[in-house]
Amino acid sequence: EFLQFQEETLYLGVHLLNRSLRQLKVTTGNLQLLGMVCLFIAAKKEESLLPDVSGLCSLMAHTYTKHQLLRMERKVLFALNFDLSYCPPLHLLLLLASVARCSATVVWMARYLLELSLLEGQCVVFLPVQLAGAALCLARQVLQECPTPEGEAAWCLASSIHVGSEATLLRIMHILASAAANFNSEETCATFIKFSSPETLQVSRHPGLNNAASLLGVCS
Repeated sequence: EFLQFQEETLYLGVHLLNRSLRQLKVTTGNLQLLGMVCLFIAAKKEESLLPDVSGLCSLMAHTYTKHQLLRMERKVLFALNFDLSYCPPLHLLLLLASVARCSATVVWMARYLLELSLLEGQCVVFLPVQLAGAALCLARQVLQECPTPEGEAAWCLASSIHVGSEATLLRIMHILASAAANFNSEETCATFIKFSSPETLQVSRHPGLNNAASLLGVCS
């Protein structure tokens, strides 16, 4: 909330963090610093207004100095060979939803489920398009909106885009359903609150998310 970053910055920051952890040896004590640096780098790519480095240090309760943050930034950029290219699953989700002519409620529900995937370590191995497809499919199942011939034809077209095997989609859906059912945990609380606002159509409060078992089924 304090930083007011775009969602693209969040997705890129998490992506850079996962890549950095594969390239760098980082102590447990420096994980917070690495996470903040990856978010800072993502903001440099996605945002028009950047936070002051001193402000970032204050967010970390001044556990690290400005010098340490900038030094870690150089290490990360060199480790990644300055390659910051990434197509976030959010962009793919919005593209698939547009092709399928999904309602605003389905789109917001899918965005909520997709953002929950950022908190799940199991989701790191999946491709962005697989995460996007699974979130959209699960959102449709949760909401169970009355289908229209035009909408179903559009959904079939969107579903024809290769997003992996049905088994892979179902596995991701299981993970997202469990995360949504665990909405009151410390890890998911902030995301739940974010998507409980009127602006997001309060999708995180939908009763269909209360029981994970009711969300699990065959992706159509």
